[in-house]
Amino acid sequence: MNTLVLMSAALALPAFAMADAAMSVRFGKDNALESIRVGAAEFATGGGDLWTAEFASAANLTNTVSVAAHDAASVSRQESDDALILVWKDIPLCGERGVLDAKATIAKRGDGSQAWSIEFDNRSSDWRLLRTGFPHLRRVTRHGEGDVMLPSEDYGARLDRKCPGFPEKRYTFHYLGYAPMVSAFFIGEDGLYFAAEDPEARIKSFVIGGEQNVCFDTPAEVGAEGPRHSVVLAPLKGDWWAAARRYRDFALGQRWAANGPIKDNPLYPRQICEIPLWINIHGYADAASNVLARAKQMFPDFPTGLHWHLWQHSGHDVNYPEYFPEQRGTKECLAFCRSIGQMAMPYTNGRLWTATSSGYIMAEPYAVMNADGTRNVERYGKVAPLAVMCPSCPQWHRVVRSFTGRVLDELGAESIFIDQIGAAPARPCYDATHGHPVGGGAWWREGYAKMMEPIHREWNAKGAFVTTEGAGEAYMDMVDGYLQVTERRPNDVPFWSAVYSGYTTYFCSPQHIDDDAASFRAQQTREMLWGHPLGWFPPDILDRQDKCEIIGRLCGFRQANLDALAYGSLLDELRPLSQLESVPFAWGSHFGRKRGKRTGAMPAVIGNWWRTPDGKTVLLAANLTDKPQKVAYAVFGTADAAEISLAPHELRRIE
Repeated sequence: MNTLVLMSAALALPAFAMADAAMSVRFGKDNALESIRVGAAEFATGGGDLWTAEFASAANLTNTVSVAAHDAASVSRQESDDALILVWKDIPLCGERGVLDAKATIAKRGDGSQAWSIEFDNRSSDWRLLRTGFPHLRRVTRHGEGDVMLPSEDYGARLDRKCPGFPEKRYTFHYLGYAPMVSAFFIGEDGLYFAAEDPEARIKSFVIGGEQNVCFDTPAEVGAEGPRHSVVLAPLKGDWWAAARRYRDFALGQRWAANGPIKDNPLYPRQICEIPLWINIHGYADAASNVLARAKQMFPDFPTGLHWHLWQHSGHDVNYPEYFPEQRGTKECLAFCRSIGQMAMPYTNGRLWTATSSGYIMAEPYAVMNADGTRNVERYGKVAPLAVMCPSCPQWHRVVRSFTGRVLDELGAESIFIDQIGAAPARPCYDATHGHPVGGGAWWREGYAKMMEPIHREWNAKGAFVTTEGAGEAYMDMVDGYLQVTERRPNDVPFWSAVYSGYTTYFCSPQHIDDDAASFRAQQTREMLWGHPLGWFPPDILDRQDKCEIIGRLCGFRQANLDALAYGSLLDELRPLSQLESVPFAWGSHFGRKRGKRTGAMPAVIGNWWRTPDGKTVLLAANLTDKPQKVAYAVFGTADAAEISLAPHELRRIE
């Protein structure tokens, strides 16, 4: 049975709650969100407009007007057994009265979650939807009250305990790129999940600032009726792992995960997940050869990979995409490294064109166009400006296929790094000649799929692998692994590994090699237990005997547990039944000491639960200290407890 409640401009809607056993969402006057209750916890108590939108003149996209829910002349709401519809009518657009209506639908789902969506009925003769902010949740938890899982680079998330909010800041996390469009907020064990579960992988951003005010900012396909993706709100019980498990249930059903677990994929090149260590070098062929030869002597029991910059004739971030002719000795270097069981991976960039190069004169029409008609150009340090190429353009596809094909066929490489695709943000493009919907939409991923899928097939057919930077999930079916090189933080959590472990490979663990041994061991052990091959160290790491001893032990442990760490699923963390001794650390930036140190502490014993492809549940644990440790812990998935004793610096597998 439907109930329809109307409001005129002079009246107020009564308060209303959309509730079930797990979650209650309460609305007040003007369809404003008042609160969301999960268990004993109350979230999103800040009120305010549920949506905002920006419209642009069809004649000039830089001429914009912003509107919000409070601009409506009247509001109404309609309830049914499976949905709530909120309506705002007769919104003016820059002098045009009553030409816009908005309708938000909150659909109940069988698992207790809700899918929130919005669309507009725009009757203006001039104004077109440019972007939306929806839904706005304000003061999701109060100052210092809750633990907040936010999107983050590389690992996918960070956990801010007793989060104070961001009174002076506003953070924007772009998609497609490093970060997932997922956040979660916890008061005790009661939690609220807030995510854009979007099978089409449209361009969007997650925004948070102020008193934990959040929304999704979505650039529209110009003229479209709305953002065309829903936002899922769901109750959670536990901690951030509950959010990761929920998102995994969605993510593994999407097309980018359709190739299935890598253990069962005969085309997946096993080298990428079985190389336990990587070194990063900017050097020519003789230097690259020498580094991998030294690494073979230092670590004879496992292969080492080399991320190789400067194999090309010009410098790094210079003269893209003109990589050839290669530096003298490049082909021979690759062959030598292969002969000693090592892997050299040449660097390329799949997104940028040097805007001052002579070739850019012909390429400029295929670069991303901003709303003001200029081309989208980025700057990195002191190098020349670099134009972002539109991934929908077949002209750009041909260029990338050409240089990647030459690296494979002419140089004989067994791996290639194609930078930025999985890390850098997608950009709305307003060039109507490119053949994609103008503005935002799903075309960014679709364009890269047309470019990358033939490259990926060609490389995999020869047993070679393709990698990119970051963690962009929607490219997982086009690449074999993600190089992750941003600075590590004490409050990182392994969100992406909890979601996609066993389906792709995230690799590298950058750290300043001058960190003290205890700090170095703490970070590298944490990353290994989360499934990461180690590294992106400079060649000088081979001169640090103390660090090499730590690396050797950790890599050896990883190689002995590939069934879990390369091919398995990350399930949970070790949960001690009593508080353990803390191990302090200070991590310097691998980008330079001027960035300062990140300090914190970790428990004396850390560990993670994994499920192997044959169904075993195993605990991988490590003693970070130089003295014996005894730990009582909860056994994952049971009501049982167990105890282990670990020798100093011991690594242990427990089945």
